[in-house]
Amino acid sequence: MIRKKRNLDGRDSVYIGVLSAMCAVATAIKIPFGVGAMVHLGTAFLFMTAIVFGGVYAGLSGAIGSALYDLVLGFSPYTLWSFFIKGVAGLIAGLVAKGKWPETAASAWQLRTTWFLRAFLGCLLAAVWTLGGYIAAWWQVTGSLATALANIPSSLMTSGAGLVIALLVSPKLRKLLS
Repeated sequence: MIRKKRNLDGRDSVYIGVLSAMCAVATAIKIPFGVGAMVHLGTAFLFMTAIVFGGVYAGLSGAIGSALYDLVLGFSPYTLWSFFIKGVAGLIAGLVAKGKWPETAASAWQLRTTWFLRAFLGCLLAAVWTLGGYIAAWWQVTGSLATALANIPSSLMTSGAGLVIALLVSPKLRKLLS
């Protein structure tokens, strides 16, 4: 089967713009977690976008939304880092979760299981990429490897919460949008 290459059009630009703004807002929503720790919902939004819309939408909206959040809310040293890290994370998660693999499962249960495994793997790979990227960003911005490594638990909590939320909400969102 030959697939025709599709270019982004005006509708795609509007969707990506709206998703970018929603990503920035979701990143600004912080949930206290434990003593002094915070988890933001930007990662959950990125993962949901990847699972529902795919890698291009998630990559572009994650890059733009995360960079916009950093720029507007005073984290400007991280703006370019976030653009690159979150953009690639969205692309990874979306390509794995909604990739070009054919749906060959025989039963509805197998289709759901395949969907879940692809979504889980995509989000997990994106979380690992994000962790590695932000360790490099924290180290470069703060000049301290110790400070960078000390941020690992909060990054893992944010990615873990994002993964759980995305896997719970995405099936409902996919059904609603289809």
